[in-house]
Amino acid sequence: MKVTFLSNRQKIEVNFNTTKTKSGFAVMAKTSKDLDKLQDLVANSNKTLIIQKGLEEYIMKKLDLDIYTDDNYQGAGYGFKINYYTILNKL
Repeated sequence: MKVTFLSNRQKIEVNFNTTKTKSGFAVMAKTSKDLDKLQDLVANSNKTLIIQKGLEEYIMKKLDLDIYTDDNYQGAGYGFKINYYTILNKL
């Protein structure tokens, strides 16, 4: 998945891999170059949680589902949970 972040009026494209977790899914940088872009993005931004919020917005828009950050995720990358009630309501 390719996500575009805005930092200081510049577009930064970062590729991510997704994997399934017990409580939802995880997203992490695909290559070391993508990880470097994320580190530069955090260093150059004055916003807190810029990556997590950007990923969350991108995924919710793409899937048209409510998701939220998994605060208990302890692996590499960023963990997310899916609101399954949203799926059930759509059925």
